[in-house]
Amino acid sequence: MYNLAYGSLRSYEIKLPKKIVFGIGSLDKLGLEAKTLTEGRSTLIVTDENIARIGIASRVERILLDEGFKIEIFDKVESEPSIDTAEAISRYARSARFDLVIGVGGGSVMDMAKIASIASTNPKPVRNYIGINLVEKPGLPHILIPTTAGTGSEATDIAVVTLPEDEVKSSVISPYLLPDTALIDPSLTYTLPPRITASTGLDAISHALEALMSVNSNLITDILALEALKLAYIYLPEAYSSPNPENRYYMSLAALLAGIALCNAGVCLGHALAYTFAVKYRVPHGVSCGLTLPYAFEYNSISIDRKIPCIAKSMGVEVEGRSIKELSKTIKDNLLKLLEKLGIPTKLRQLGIERNDIPTLASKLLSLERLLKRNPRTVTIYEALEIIEEMW
Repeated sequence: MYNLAYGSLRSYEIKLPKKIVFGIGSLDKLGLEAKTLTEGRSTLIVTDENIARIGIASRVERILLDEGFKIEIFDKVESEPSIDTAEAISRYARSARFDLVIGVGGGSVMDMAKIASIASTNPKPVRNYIGINLVEKPGLPHILIPTTAGTGSEATDIAVVTLPEDEVKSSVISPYLLPDTALIDPSLTYTLPPRITASTGLDAISHALEALMSVNSNLITDILALEALKLAYIYLPEAYSSPNPENRYYMSLAALLAGIALCNAGVCLGHALAYTFAVKYRVPHGVSCGLTLPYAFEYNSISIDRKIPCIAKSMGVEVEGRSIKELSKTIKDNLLKLLEKLGIPTKLRQLGIERNDIPTLASKLLSLERLLKRNPRTVTIYEALEIIEEMW
């Protein structure tokens, strides 16, 4: 069972939020958690207009007001936030002397809360911090509260921004982005519509499976990723078609575990493929990663052969007496069936992408070196063309 990670006897470190608070009703603990992080009371809540409209942001505000906090709200975060939004929230965070930042929303909101935290103590434009370990100083204490189940941003050191001029996404990556407290209350996901449930849930599955494929994986990330994959594969279809507290609970747990695996092992080919078209064609992150995952797994499967039986078991596949090749095909087929069950496209042409765009997408794929260097199998231009041709 545990003969999973290549070089599993090597040493490694695990990055985590300083504290994780998980469970139904855990939002009620927010006031106490906030008071443990700062003696000051000036708080910036980062959210979006939808979270504000449905009343979750006001719940957070009331809890903090009851504890004596002074609140300002920034609710102008859009889905897949651009670098302009990141710069805007940075200016807002620097305009006052905040003591605490709280992000309540999906992955985009939580990423922007991370940006607000570091912007308060680091004076350069956000664009200067795009890359790995370029943030110079710790940011303000921050608490992240997810309202979706999938992105795992509450457990990562990454903030993703869209660069519209390059039609690509990039990231600020720094240990200073890890939250002081990740507060996960699955009840906040109860009203998620099916479309968002599917998209964000597929993000969790992609994080888990790509972390397993990553060359930076280790025994701990493998165990976390396998459990996340098992939970999400079981409970995502249920949460999509017949949501209830149980499947929402386990999807929130899957997202958290997959987020920790992502933070420490990283993602690879699946996300790289998704980044080649998601911005230009305005495809939601989870949808693009879900579409590319079966094809990325198929390509990488020959390089992760001893992990295949464990992955298959996590997806409920019988492994006894079956070859690695047979198991790999079944895993890919089951991923495609899952996409169909969730109403997610399985081919690029379904997104309106033209076949003559394939060479451009292949060239863009090879430019995403940060992601491809974690891939267990090298990708050349010829292989990139073959993979994308099959996806089309």
